[in-house]
Amino acid sequence: MAGQQFFNGSLVPEEQIVISPRDVGFARGFAVFDFLKTYPHHRPFKLKEHIDRLFNSAEAISLQMPWSKEQVTEWVMQTLAANESADEKFIKIFVSGGISNSMMPGEKPTIVILVDPVAKYPPEWYTEGTGVLLDKHDRYKPSAKTNNYIEGMKQTYLASKIGALEPIYYSDAQVYEGSNSNVFAVIGGKLLTPKTNILAGITRQTLLEILKLDTPPLVQDFTLDELWSASEVFMTGSGREVVPVTKMDGKPVGDGKVGPVTKEVMRQFKEYTLSDKW
Repeated sequence: MAGQQFFNGSLVPEEQIVISPRDVGFARGFAVFDFLKTYPHHRPFKLKEHIDRLFNSAEAISLQMPWSKEQVTEWVMQTLAANESADEKFIKIFVSGGISNSMMPGEKPTIVILVDPVAKYPPEWYTEGTGVLLDKHDRYKPSAKTNNYIEGMKQTYLASKIGALEPIYYSDAQVYEGSNSNVFAVIGGKLLTPKTNILAGITRQTLLEILKLDTPPLVQDFTLDELWSASEVFMTGSGREVVPVTKMDGKPVGDGKVGPVTKEVMRQFKEYTLSDKW
């Protein structure tokens, strides 16, 4: 467990962080968050973009933020400095509507910043790929990173029972995203990622900006039937980075192996994160 964490203006031992049961983040789920990691020399990856998204998420649900982006950024760096060690770090920022006895937010929102060592994911996820479940589900306010993860938690639990990672959400009209990730798919020789009704992932956007492939990635919606025709599928996110998907609902994607496009995307992203280009 990390030593000092940030809670409502102060660095405190984690055991001293106490959220009131009257906080509307707890009582009503009225909260947003963001999540990022550090890379060598403890540099927070795309911190500005994550802070921008945190504020955009709050605006999308009318959660008032009384602080500036610069202030929250300073608090993140203070909390990171208070948890110095050799490990790279995960950084989690939570903002809720604060203490209230009604359906209205409180006068002061609650902010918590947590810093933890980076989790070590199974290496076979990246060498052999992983599985997902397909879940027909429309996420509330997909453009906002809210704390409403009920469907995601339910489906991730079901996925774990069959050795899969998480759900991919879809509708009759299009494929959306994973519960914790954005989706990319090689369909008809083109690398596609959905355009609408998704959370704009920072890793996704980074790939759209940096990838140098024979066929550049396209931001374009596609259907579930088109996803089933994909020769390769992979998921992207701040924690897991680029994870190949080789099974959907227990059935193989393409030939059931990690494909050449996915391998190249993984290579380029790793090279970028370890560079001084960001």
